[in-house]
Amino acid sequence: MMIDRKDIKFSNLSINTMDNEKKKSVRSRLVLGAICVCLVGLGIGFGIGYAARGSSSDTPHVNGNGPVKEAQTQNAVDVLLKSLDSNNIKENLRRYTSRPRMSGTAGGDEIIDIIANEWRSSGLDMVRVTPYDVLMSYPNRTNPNTVQLISQDNVVFQAATFEAPLDAEGNNTEVVPPFNAFAVAGVAEGDLVYVNYGRIEDFVFLRDNQSISVEGKIVIARYGRIFRGDKVKIAQQFNATGIIMYTDPEDFNMGNTTYPNSWWLPGSGVQRGTTGPDGDMLTMFYPAKDYTYRIPKSESWIADSTIPAQPIGYGDAKHFLGAMTGPEVPETWRGRLPITYRFGPGFTNSTLKARLTVNNFEETKTVRNVIGYIRGEVEPDRYIMLGNHHDSWVFGAIDPLSGSAALTEIIRVLGNMLKQGLRPRRTIVFGSWGAEEHGLIGSTEWVEEYMKVLYERTVAYLNVDYACDYPYVLTAGTSPLLQDSLYQSAKKVPNPEKNTPFKTLYDVWNDRTPNNAGTEPSVYYSLGSGSDMATFYQRAGVPSVDMWFTYDENRWDILSYPTYHSAYETFEMFTRFIDPNFNYTLAMAQMWSIMAWDLSNVELLPFDPTRYATAIQEFVSSLKKDFSEVWSQQNVNIQALDSAVTNLTASTKAFKEKIQSLNDTSPLSIRMLNDKMIQFERAFIDPEGLPERRIYKHVMFAPSLYDSYSDNSFPGVVDTMHDIQVNNRTDKWSLLKQQVSVATYTIQSAANTLDDIGL
Repeated sequence: MMIDRKDIKFSNLSINTMDNEKKKSVRSRLVLGAICVCLVGLGIGFGIGYAARGSSSDTPHVNGNGPVKEAQTQNAVDVLLKSLDSNNIKENLRRYTSRPRMSGTAGGDEIIDIIANEWRSSGLDMVRVTPYDVLMSYPNRTNPNTVQLISQDNVVFQAATFEAPLDAEGNNTEVVPPFNAFAVAGVAEGDLVYVNYGRIEDFVFLRDNQSISVEGKIVIARYGRIFRGDKVKIAQQFNATGIIMYTDPEDFNMGNTTYPNSWWLPGSGVQRGTTGPDGDMLTMFYPAKDYTYRIPKSESWIADSTIPAQPIGYGDAKHFLGAMTGPEVPETWRGRLPITYRFGPGFTNSTLKARLTVNNFEETKTVRNVIGYIRGEVEPDRYIMLGNHHDSWVFGAIDPLSGSAALTEIIRVLGNMLKQGLRPRRTIVFGSWGAEEHGLIGSTEWVEEYMKVLYERTVAYLNVDYACDYPYVLTAGTSPLLQDSLYQSAKKVPNPEKNTPFKTLYDVWNDRTPNNAGTEPSVYYSLGSGSDMATFYQRAGVPSVDMWFTYDENRWDILSYPTYHSAYETFEMFTRFIDPNFNYTLAMAQMWSIMAWDLSNVELLPFDPTRYATAIQEFVSSLKKDFSEVWSQQNVNIQALDSAVTNLTASTKAFKEKIQSLNDTSPLSIRMLNDKMIQFERAFIDPEGLPERRIYKHVMFAPSLYDSYSDNSFPGVVDTMHDIQVNNRTDKWSLLKQQVSVATYTIQSAANTLDDIGL
């Protein structure tokens, strides 16, 4: 789905986030205050064996067969590097993008069968298709959504209902018209108000600084900074009657030429996307099986959504924005359309009104996941998972099918290795998820169905929403526990850019996006809910990674790749402007498969809980810097929180030292240590969930209440402080104290998990 970049400021607490304005362009990096989550001086991972420590002389050899295992693993890595084929990936992508692949359509159903058959023919131990009957949302083709300027009931201008075809694939009659999934049907008519990005602070600025009310008016917002569904929710909270969203060239187009002559979005391009919640809204918390009770739609999320919403291209948006009246907006609100940006309300021609008509409908559909298995030889009940989704809004050449093409090639090679006798120690599970674009539906339902098992047994989930949106640098979001594994895997992958002095992917990654100290590549810990790792991480507590190749953000300050979720994200566009030689898509297949193979074979997991403890230290310090004075006035128990952090720091340090001086390498001892590390992430899961959002349960990292694409650290604390300080909800001080105590309890519980007994 992916995301975009955005800065959210809660009082003095700044969080640089990563987003998907899709559930993936994605790109928000979490920072509290001036903190970079890639922390300084944190040492190498302490895991034993090839995946963590290479050939260090002080690395114990578990069960006495360490050198043999390392040789087998290196052989497997060599096989992966030699066997993964960019030509195969290219042909996979050509096949997958031959028609639109939206879930619930003929093309969406076909790709499930294609992927399942290809995985079966690769020689996996088992391939299953898992169906779920869920509520979906679609546009009405015979009565399309419209955005119009009207004068005395006469249509003066109407935004295009379809994107103009610009390449051979554009004439496909299966292309879905632009729409926002789960935007309710309805008609809004009246004056127009420009609300910048449609964030809470934008509406507050209009109200408090410009004395402009949006009540009874349609608002127009540019895409970006926050999840589009939150824009709709906030507009509704401020009593707008409808919302129009568009992609401003300032945020998505820095070029002088546009597609089909470059990768930049043309004015006719429109970003589709969901506005709904994660998972099936009629069976929240439980899988949407035939036996599952479903709440009435009148009691579901969609019943609380009352205003229509519709996206348009910037070529059409200028006709609405250019006709508006009112004061000029400040510089930070201005885009790059050739108009004077004004607040409104209304138009210079007083007879003009905006009319927004949405005819979307909801329908129960069967969505399906494809799940493949390679059974582990020694620990079949411990899982390493690789996941990507197969549904797209249109052709999806970048998002997600570049990732799907890479995953199928990985499975082909691993299947051949299996036939040659190379079987992993732990089970490897592959997931091709359905209906991700509509709200992570396929992966969420699957996690809900197997939650009890996943919670106890899953070692890691490795997500690639898409492989590459531009051939420049690796971007990775990760649980702190998987950070060292990321680095060690990247050191084994050749640099996909051939004419540079950097030998490995790690070398070029570290050069192009180093952390603040320049000691290692930058990663972000704010996984958010922009793609399928969300439910694994936020609810099952599975350490997760999300990664892809992207553009140079210092060169182009844009919010996602330009053609994101438009009809122009085609095979032709990908092969001409994104990754013509498929070097970077191949590198992602190499990185993904090597990380999975290493984690599935290393005897002692390469997890370093001290990275987690250091991050929490920094985050708590930032909270205290911003809020300690007002917290003291309100008698918030900061001392207990400090004590818990001190205990966690000591516990993780002692655990790391124990690993590094390990004497008992018996299978039982190794299993016990691995289980402690697997359960460490789960210690941050609160069964009660976050305030007002029980579906999110991770106390340390969870999507912001005000932007589902990005995470807060200590989300219950930060979101409550936002309500108190920004929304003047002084009645929430008791909730704030409770959330601080929950954080304190959770941190102490995490410390206990690493102790020998823990009670």
